[in-house]
Amino acid sequence: MSAEVIIVGAGSAGLAVAAALKRRGISSTVLERGPAVAMSWRSRHDRLRLNTVRQTSGLRAPRIPRTAGRWVARDAYVSYLERFATHHKTDIRFSCDVIRVDPEASTTTRGWRVTTASGVESARHVVIATGLDRIPWEPDWSGRSESGLCVQHVAELTRAADLSALRVLLVGAGNSGVDIAGHLVDVGVADLWVSVRTPPNVLPDEIHHVPLQLVALAGGRLPERTRDWLAQLFNRYAFGDLARYGLRQPTDGPYRHLRTTGVTVAIDRGFIAALKSGRLRIVAEIDHFDGPEVVLRDGVRVRPDVVLAATGYRTGLEPVVGHLDALDDNGRPRIAPGDTSSPPGLHFIGFWPAVDGNLRLHASEAGRIARLIAR
Repeated sequence: MSAEVIIVGAGSAGLAVAAALKRRGISSTVLERGPAVAMSWRSRHDRLRLNTVRQTSGLRAPRIPRTAGRWVARDAYVSYLERFATHHKTDIRFSCDVIRVDPEASTTTRGWRVTTASGVESARHVVIATGLDRIPWEPDWSGRSESGLCVQHVAELTRAADLSALRVLLVGAGNSGVDIAGHLVDVGVADLWVSVRTPPNVLPDEIHHVPLQLVALAGGRLPERTRDWLAQLFNRYAFGDLARYGLRQPTDGPYRHLRTTGVTVAIDRGFIAALKSGRLRIVAEIDHFDGPEVVLRDGVRVRPDVVLAATGYRTGLEPVVGHLDALDDNGRPRIAPGDTSSPPGLHFIGFWPAVDGNLRLHASEAGRIARLIAR
C-alpha cells in the first residue's frame, strides 16, 4: 500500500489528524494495533471519567453530545470517538501493529517505509499518534518475583469492584493513583495503603460548581509562578492542610512540576475525603518485597492481598522511531506538532500534557500538522 499520509494510532489524536487532513482534501490511512478505535480508553477501569469538561474534550464537529454530561464517562467517550470516525469516514486498518518507521532508501523518492506485523507500507508523511500512555510501567522492586504477591498495574484493572474486600497497597499518588483510590474506597476494599514517594499536586474538579479547568484556561496567559500560586491557593481552600494526614505540600506547583518532570496535576474525586476519614492511609515508598510482606523505606511492613501500581507509563516509541533521533532521554518526541525540524515528513501528536487538559489540544495540534503537510 502507498498512501499520502499514514497515521499510527486511532485514538482522539489520530482521528483528529485524519479529519483535519480530509478537510484539506488529503487522504490518509490510520493504522491501529487494536481491534477498534480508542483502545487505551476501552481498557481503563469502568468508573473512569474525563478530568476535563465536555465542551473542551471533544474534537471539531461532531461535538460530544450534551447528554454525556459535564464529566464524560469512559464508555460515552469511546462511543463519541466511534461516531467521530464514522462521521468522517476515516480509513482505519485495525489489528495492524506498527513495528518500525524508516526513511525511504531511494534517493529520488521522498517518504517513509512503515513496517507492520503484516508487511511494509509506504507514505509521504507519517504521523505518530500512539500517546503517552502506550506502555504501563512498573518498578523492578527487589524481591518481587520471589514474593508470590499479586502485582497489577492500574491500566490492567477494568473493574474497581474486583478488589472489594481485599487489602490493597496502591503505589503512586499521581493522576491515575488519586483517581482509582477514591473508587477503591467506594467499592469497599478492606484496607487501602497509598505509597507516596513525591507529594502530588491535587486539585478538586470543581469549586462552588465552577470547573477548575475553565479557571485554568482563563488564566492561561498569566506567568507560571502566578498560576502555581493560584493553584496552591485553590488546594488549600478546598482541602485545608493535609500534612497532618500524611500528605505534605509539594515543593513545586503544578505548572512548574509539569514543565520539569512531565507529570501533570491529579484531580480529586473522593481521594481527599477518604484520606481525612481514615479510609485510606498514606505510607512511605516501597523498599523491597519480603515474602508476603512489603517493606517500606521507613521500615514499616504491610501485608496486602494486591499491590496495585499506579506508577505511570512509557511511550514505547524507541523500537519504532528511536533510531531517527526524534526522541528525548525519556522516550518522548522532541518534534512538536507543526515543527519543520528534521526529519521532514515525520510528525507527532498527543505527547504534550497540560494542566488545563490534553484532549482539547488534539484538534489544534492536528490543524498545525495538516497545514504543514498541505504546504
